[in-house]
Amino acid sequence: MRRIGFSSHTPSVANRLLDTGLIDLMMFSINPAYDLEQGDELGIGSVSERAALFRRCETMGVGISVMKPFHGGKLLNARTSPFRVAMTRYQCLQYALDRPGVLTVVPGVRGLEDLTALLGFAAAPAEEKDYSVIGQFTPAAAMGNCVYCNHCQPCPAGIDVGLVNKYYDLAVAGDKMAANHYQKLAVKADACIGCGHCDRRCPFHTAQSARMKEIAAYFHAAK
Repeated sequence: MRRIGFSSHTPSVANRLLDTGLIDLMMFSINPAYDLEQGDELGIGSVSERAALFRRCETMGVGISVMKPFHGGKLLNARTSPFRVAMTRYQCLQYALDRPGVLTVVPGVRGLEDLTALLGFAAAPAEEKDYSVIGQFTPAAAMGNCVYCNHCQPCPAGIDVGLVNKYYDLAVAGDKMAANHYQKLAVKADACIGCGHCDRRCPFHTAQSARMKEIAAYFHAAK
């Protein structure tokens, strides 16, 4: 079976190609700097444009292969990072993998040392992949939006807050499978007890407890 893929840095161009209905794979540049409007000339598109593109890909079943996850290495050094804070390889990889539609991340490898370090990602503990530090330098346009980082965990009610939010966003974007995935969750949004634990811990100041009510109502009405 033959498949068609393309590579782009520009949401408007990517969307025109997706409009054809012929695309199976998109290679796209994804990292916190680009997504939070702190990138270079290749970090094209606003916070909302890029997020909508990723959701559209997942809705259409178009896989995303990520390029430039480290912003050309700039995110790994506080002197070169646009945020003036160094991130780790694992934080950048997890960030990219958590975006809707992403199947794989293709970082640059200069040699065996880089390869060995990258392969350690699979066995690294969750705390080494926690990228919630980006909440310290998130622009106003992105505040209040769940980025599925699960920094709010553990939820006292056992809700996977990030996953619940992702299925909701995808369902609203038109993904017919998202509602089915949501209904299969062992603990859904309606289990929220309104304790505010997630609200206090969210680095993006998302009102998650209120959002759980919104999500529960949406999927209840969609049954």
